[in-house]
Amino acid sequence: MYSIAYSYKKLIVFIGFILFTCSLFSQKGNFPFYDFAGIYNFGDIIPKDQGGKFVQVELLNTENDAIIVHKIRNGLLYEKFGNPINWEMYEKTELETSVWINRLYFLPSFARMYYITKDKSYLTDMMGILNTWIKDNPRVPGSEKRTFNWRDMQVAWRSIHLSWCYYLAKDGLSSEDKATIENIQKEHAAVLLSWFARQPLNDFNHQSHGALAMLYLSCLFPEIDKEGELESNAIRILTHHMISAHYKDGGNMEQMFGYYPFQTAIFRDMLLLCTANNIEYPSELVPLLHKMLTYMSDFAQPDETMPPVNDSYEMTIIPSVDILNSVLKTNVSTKSTVSAYYPDTQIAVMRSGKVENKNNWYILLNPAKRIGSHAHAGRLGVYLWYNNKPVLIDAGCSNYDKPIKNSWYRTSMAHNTVLIDATQDAESSSDAEYAKKRDTENHITDWLDKENYKYCRMVSPYSDPTNCNVTWARNIALIKDEFAVIYDCFTTKDAHSYEILFHTPPVEVLTDSDDKPVMIKGDSPISLIPVKSDALSSINITNEYFYLNGSDYKAPMINFTYKSGGNLNAVTVVFPESGDISRLKVEKTESDQGLGLLIDTEKGDKKILLFKNIDAKEVKMYGERTGQPFELFEKR
Repeated sequence: MYSIAYSYKKLIVFIGFILFTCSLFSQKGNFPFYDFAGIYNFGDIIPKDQGGKFVQVELLNTENDAIIVHKIRNGLLYEKFGNPINWEMYEKTELETSVWINRLYFLPSFARMYYITKDKSYLTDMMGILNTWIKDNPRVPGSEKRTFNWRDMQVAWRSIHLSWCYYLAKDGLSSEDKATIENIQKEHAAVLLSWFARQPLNDFNHQSHGALAMLYLSCLFPEIDKEGELESNAIRILTHHMISAHYKDGGNMEQMFGYYPFQTAIFRDMLLLCTANNIEYPSELVPLLHKMLTYMSDFAQPDETMPPVNDSYEMTIIPSVDILNSVLKTNVSTKSTVSAYYPDTQIAVMRSGKVENKNNWYILLNPAKRIGSHAHAGRLGVYLWYNNKPVLIDAGCSNYDKPIKNSWYRTSMAHNTVLIDATQDAESSSDAEYAKKRDTENHITDWLDKENYKYCRMVSPYSDPTNCNVTWARNIALIKDEFAVIYDCFTTKDAHSYEILFHTPPVEVLTDSDDKPVMIKGDSPISLIPVKSDALSSINITNEYFYLNGSDYKAPMINFTYKSGGNLNAVTVVFPESGDISRLKVEKTESDQGLGLLIDTEKGDKKILLFKNIDAKEVKMYGERTGQPFELFEKR
C-alpha cells in the first residue's frame, strides 16, 4: 500500500513538473530573431521606412553595424545634432532628420555588435545614449502634442529597437539597465495604445507598423500587457492591413516599391512573434507573405533592388527574400527571369526570360493607379534596363526634408510620361507639402506574354485632369528580345502639344540631326528612334535632377515634342546599338483599325507589328490580320 501511495505521489509530482514546464514554454517572452541576428546586420533584418532610409543614407550611408557603431563613436551624432545632442534641433526645419535620431535606428547596432562579440563596451555606449535620450525627453502630460518624439511612428520604432536591444544584450545588461528599458517600454506601450489603437482603420503603413510595435511589446514584455490590450489591438489592426491595405495579388495600396521590404517585414515579424509566443494569427497571414515574397522577386530590378518609383529608395531585396525563404521554407530567387502582370495593383514587368547578359531586358510599367501621398505623378510610366544596366530611369525621390522633393521629384516632369499641353498633375506638381492622394482611372487594359513577344497596353482616359480631354493609350511591345517599341496613341478632335519624356542615367546622350535617333551611351548603349512623323516638331535634351545614394545629381532628359490638330500616333523604337542602326528600316501605316509597323532589321528578316485600336474588331495591314490587341508576324 505504501509503495502504491508513494508511486502515486511521484506520478502527481511528475505530472505537475510536466505541466509547469509546458506552462513555461507557453509563456510569452520568446525572441524569435536570434538566428538572423547572427548572420545579418540589423538594418537588413528590419528594413527601414523610406523617410528613415533617405536620412540613413545621407548621414551614415551604410547598414553595416560595425561601421555604424564606429561612425557614432567617432562623433557623427555630435557633428549633426550638437554636443550635447539637441534632440529637437531639426523638428521645425528638417522633420525626417529629427525623427530619425529620435527613433534610435542606430541603437540596435550596438546591441548586435555585443551579441556577436560579447564586448561589453558596446553595451556601455548603448545605455549611455539611451539614458541621455530618456533624461532629455521625459514623457510628461502633453508630450504627445508638444513634440513629435512622443507620437506616431517615433514611438513604434523605438519600441521595436529597444526590444532588440534588450534581447540581444540580455545576458550582458545589469539589472538596472534592464529596468531602464522595461520602464521606458511601459511609457511606449501607453502611447501606442493612445495613438494607434484609437485611430480609424486605414491603409497607411504607419498604422500597421504601430500595431507591430504593440505586438512586440505584448510578446516580449508580457508584464506590460497583463490585460491583453496590446495584443488584441495589434492583431485587430494587422488583420485589417493584411486584408484592406493590400490588393488580392499582393501589391500594396500605397503604390510603393521601396516601402515593400519594410512592409513585408511587418507581417513576417507578426508571424514569427505569434508562432514563438503561442498567439493565434489570422489565416490570411501566410498566404500574404507568399505573395509578398513573389512580389519582391517579380519587380526587383536586375541589380536586386526595388525600383525607385514614387517615394522610394532602391532598397535591396536580398536579405528580405533570404530571410523570408527561410521562414516559409521556399526558394524564391532574387533574380527573376519571368514577366508578370498584377491586375489588382495595376503594374507589370517584362523580362526577356534569359539569365545570360546578352539581350537581357527589364521593362517596368506603372499606370499610376494612385497619385498623391507617397505616389508621384508619373502616369503610364515606362522604365527600362538592358543587359542589366539602366537605360530609361525614374528620377527617384530625395530626402523628404528637401524642398526639391516637392518642387521636382514628385512632379509629372520627373517621370517617363507625357505632358499634354504642358499640363502636370495639379496637386503632386504643386508646392503643397503633402499632396492629397487621388485614385485614378489609369490602368492596364491588355497584357500578352508570348514566347516571341511581350505586349502591354496602358490607358489614361480623357477624363483625367492632366489629359486635357485627350484619351492616351501607351502600347509597349518587347520583340524577341531584339528591340522594344513604345507607341503612344492620342485620341482627340482638338489641337494639342505632346511632350514625351524619357529620363536617362548620367551618360552621354546624342541626337542625329538627319533621321533624329537619340543615342544613349553607356555600358549598354541604346538608341531611341522616333518613327517619322510630320507632327514631330522638336527633340530637346536637357539636364534634370535625379537621386542616387544620398545625393541629387543631374542627368539627361529627352523630350520628343509633337504637335497635332487631331488624333496622333507617336512611335519610338528602342534599339540596342550593338546592331547596325543604319540598316534598320521602319515603315508605319495607320488606319481606323489601328497601326502597323514593317520593320526590316540588320539581319534581313522583316517583322510586321500590328497594334489594334481598342474599339476595332480587327486590324489588317501588310497582308496580315489579327483580332488580338497586338500580333507579331515574321517574314524572310
